[in-house]
Amino acid sequence: MRKTLGSLSDKLLSVFVAKVDVGAGCPPDPFYKHCYCRERSDFRQRCSYNGACQVTCGPCAVFRTCGT
Repeated sequence: MRKTLGSLSDKLLSVFVAKVDVGAGCPPDPFYKHCYCRERSDFRQRCSYNGACQVTCGPCAVFRTCGT
């Protein structure tokens, strides 16, 4: 009986309440993207996602010696 009432109430709710499909959202931020390795210096840029899940990245900057 409870199961029947539960399924009936679910059907009634689905008629009156629109279903919302929730996406996974944007990947976590921030993240780093490798730019290049030059003169023993490794360069990377910090990137993040805006509200529309589009990537925005800053300038390339030195963060370590190449190969380490």
